[in-house]
Amino acid sequence: MSDLMYNSATDIKVERDYLANLQTPAPLGSRHAPYPFHAFATDTVDAIENAGFTIEAEDYAITKDENRMFGLLNVSRPMAPVVPYQPFQKWRPKWNLLVALRGAHDQSISRGLAIGSRVIVCSNLCFHGDLGNWRSKQTTNIADRIPEMVRDAVSGLGTAGERLTVDFNNFSDTEITRDSGENVLVDIHRHGGFSGSQLARALQDWDRCSVEEHTANGRNLWWLFNSATHALKPTGANINHADVQNRSTIVYNKVANAGQLLAA
Repeated sequence: MSDLMYNSATDIKVERDYLANLQTPAPLGSRHAPYPFHAFATDTVDAIENAGFTIEAEDYAITKDENRMFGLLNVSRPMAPVVPYQPFQKWRPKWNLLVALRGAHDQSISRGLAIGSRVIVCSNLCFHGDLGNWRSKQTTNIADRIPEMVRDAVSGLGTAGERLTVDFNNFSDTEITRDSGENVLVDIHRHGGFSGSQLARALQDWDRCSVEEHTANGRNLWWLFNSATHALKPTGANINHADVQNRSTIVYNKVANAGQLLAA
């Protein structure tokens, strides 16, 4: 178990093989067609590997009633060409792609995939709905739709990786004042990206960063972004994975928007 996911008192972490032992429940109606969790996970893993990417780690969790499943795949990106050393060459952020899976047999949530990022030097996770968010209801013919949805999502991994590389490098190159950064964090809170306690943690990390490597290029958007995602790390045992995903999308969009305004 790679421990990509945050702990939750309501979830049980399992291996992918364990999902094959779960009983898929009977349909709840004439149009409801439950799709086995193990098939969903395996379809996703196979599509990623067939596309030429490498899965470095995978984690899954199910609720205690075995009706809902959440998964995270840590996907390595193709290595960038080696650039000869140049004086004063800037440090570049280190991160990997993440693919998140979620679904339910009890119709509480649809089957979905999202693409995001994992910062290598710490356990910060962030999902960006605008980079890829695919959903499907568990209705008739889902067994045909899900593999197609998975292939469509995986086809966007390369594009997502390219975009994140550009964005994160820009974050690292874009300076921002302490006061302007605080304003961005407050704006994230106003738009639902932080709870009150999360805003306080973000402001504290923005004042004095908890990971020295994030400050390699000075006070910039990369430091701000990681202060924000650091604040999203759950502090209790009852974790809502979907909530972390939704809040981190707001964080990413707000920091990216701040970069566009600073560049204008």
